[in-house]
Amino acid sequence: MHAEGDAPRVVRAGRLRAVVVAGVDLVRTVGPDGDADRLLTSARCHLIKFQRKVVVGRIVTSIGPLYVKRYNVHALRIAVGSLGRVSPAVQAFRNARALAALGIATAPPVAALEFRWHGFLTRSFLLTHEVPAAETANIAWLRLLGFDDPQARRVTRRAFTRALGAFFRSLHDAGVYHRDLKDVNILVGGALSSPRFTLLDLERVRIGPEVSRRRRVTNVVQLARTLGPLASATDRARWLAAYLGDVPRAERRAWASAILRAQRSKDRGRRRAGPSPRARVTCTIVCQDEAAQIGQCLDSAAWCDEIVVVDGGSHDETVDIARRYTDRILRNPWPGYRAQKQFALDASRCEWVLNLDADERISDELSNEIRRALADVPPDVDGFAIPRLVSYLGRWWYRGGWYPRPVVRLVRREHTTWGGTDPHDRAEVPGRVRRLHEPIFHYTYDDVADHLRSVSKLTAVGANQVPAGRQIGLGRLLAEPAWRFLRAYLVKRGCLEGVPGFFVAATDAFYTFLRWARVWDRDRRAC
Repeated sequence: MHAEGDAPRVVRAGRLRAVVVAGVDLVRTVGPDGDADRLLTSARCHLIKFQRKVVVGRIVTSIGPLYVKRYNVHALRIAVGSLGRVSPAVQAFRNARALAALGIATAPPVAALEFRWHGFLTRSFLLTHEVPAAETANIAWLRLLGFDDPQARRVTRRAFTRALGAFFRSLHDAGVYHRDLKDVNILVGGALSSPRFTLLDLERVRIGPEVSRRRRVTNVVQLARTLGPLASATDRARWLAAYLGDVPRAERRAWASAILRAQRSKDRGRRRAGPSPRARVTCTIVCQDEAAQIGQCLDSAAWCDEIVVVDGGSHDETVDIARRYTDRILRNPWPGYRAQKQFALDASRCEWVLNLDADERISDELSNEIRRALADVPPDVDGFAIPRLVSYLGRWWYRGGWYPRPVVRLVRREHTTWGGTDPHDRAEVPGRVRRLHEPIFHYTYDDVADHLRSVSKLTAVGANQVPAGRQIGLGRLLAEPAWRFLRAYLVKRGCLEGVPGFFVAATDAFYTFLRWARVWDRDRRAC
């Protein structure tokens, strides 16, 4: 890698172009290739948003907690449009510096990374420092509304709305227009009676000599449609007065009318979802010696009505960690995968049961999809199949045959039994199974060595499930592994992942070979 210019410096290496602030060692912070997917796919990373356009995660690094935002090239038009243009990450980095010069707070940028292929953008990342002791405006407002003391709530509410209105005015007076200035794109720090505001989603910022009235109204409506429903008419009037400053009452009324018209236009045709009955969900997790993973798994399932943890006899801190999330911790000496999951299912109390492994996590997007799906379930539907997305070797595995591979994980308790053979157990339901779209994140292997250890363990379990006397010839020992390799590497496009794709395909083939080799060896010894 070589650097060009002063701070911030530009670093180039192959397809990577990075803009990095002074004093940051990119190799130490991200890795030798500068690929921030290594951070986002780490088991230590807490994924905050996982969407088609962007992925956002928080991870503690050698320079402290960082937020990593990945901008996906999710459509051909995005790739074509990137020719000759800076990436969203670089645009956000530049905007952060420009806003700082205007006295507007942003999360301090660390680096902007972009990867290109023959000029076409393939992905880009923005890394920023964490803003300490801050929360999004919607969370701050809900916390304010929960104050027990009515007088303190009233005084703080007045101060907060005025401060927020003044913040919007300062943005527009400085010529700053944000294309999506809703509550979740504003961080609030400090006391709620004298809050400090920080702007997020900086790639959407445009800085010019002035902001037109139409754009001002657009920003106000964006806030009104998100934070507005939680505010009273007095709150909104107080906010508008702080935003407009010292203007005649007639002009203030004209602004209020313009905002209402724009909001009604936006809401026209928008269906208002009424309250729906809330289906109760139990999350079951079977585990043994999973202290490194189970905390993040349980944290992702905290929205469930009940969490049942069945421990098979851990010798580490697994049970102590689980107690932070649930008091329903059951001990059952390990009887096998299928039997242990049936034990957990039988101990559940809710109508619906979501089964997770300790090395799996669910995103906010998946939990929201589950809630929507359970709001209106036909009586003939007994289960939902959920895709699993594996994190391994610093990337998400969409290729190589590892995705989507949907598995039935959300089931009606009374209609379900656990079947299959260890270690390939499965939930069996008599009714229809629907498919969900958002994935379960599977942090299955720490590294290559851990992968090979798992292959050895699982093939030993799988071989024991094969009845004695099975004929094992060259077809099973050679042809079947060869087909597994070709399917993963060529048919399932693992070859597009480079050397890691070759390794995954080869390991899949080796798994098949080793399983049948163990069966052959067992039967040979029995003779």
